[in-house]
Amino acid sequence: MPASVTPEYLLKGAAYALEQCGLLLRDAKVLYRNDSYSTAVALAAFAREELGRHSILLDLRRKVRRGGSVTIKEIQTRCGDHVRKQEGGVLSTVTRTNKNTVLGKLHQTYSSAKPGSKEWKAAKEQLEKLDRQKKKRVPSDRHEQRMSALYVDAVSSGGWKRPIKETSQISAFEYLQDAGNDYAAQYQRYTTPEDYKPDDPELYAALEEWTDRPTLACPPLVPP
Repeated sequence: MPASVTPEYLLKGAAYALEQCGLLLRDAKVLYRNDSYSTAVALAAFAREELGRHSILLDLRRKVRRGGSVTIKEIQTRCGDHVRKQEGGVLSTVTRTNKNTVLGKLHQTYSSAKPGSKEWKAAKEQLEKLDRQKKKRVPSDRHEQRMSALYVDAVSSGGWKRPIKETSQISAFEYLQDAGNDYAAQYQRYTTPEDYKPDDPELYAALEEWTDRPTLACPPLVPP
């Protein structure tokens, strides 16, 4: 049987993936500031995949800590699919809307109705349902955004899809902002493990003991 990797090995891989996520987001910000919006989105999408890799490797580490076995082949298989890594990187979802849409009206009802009332409960149920549906779509949607931001594609006999024309400044800003926020949450856990020990004492103790662990890039602040 192939040899199983150690928890220490997986912790290093998770840290290196988070380090790479920060570097990619840093470079995506530079592209955004130079008006290269589609390429900035593509790079930020790859950053999200590294965030997903970070999450996957921590899950595999927990498996080994519980007595399971993880091989290099399993790591490569689990981390080899773009959509699966995007799924691992879904740490939050953001819904943007306005008051004139159905979703906007649901939010208005939920905010203005008396908590516990029939209207409040109905709005809450609908919002939770829509949130669950969105979470299921997010990994594939983000993968498609990366593909759309990178490649020219034929869309009809009369036209082509060009990334430079498909990605607006506002959509790039929102994409980088959301990716940066998710990275920032993991950055805080990694750089100040002592603050998060109650969540997972063993993991954060291991991070504290690894005194020469990689230094992460600061979460990027993207100008609107």
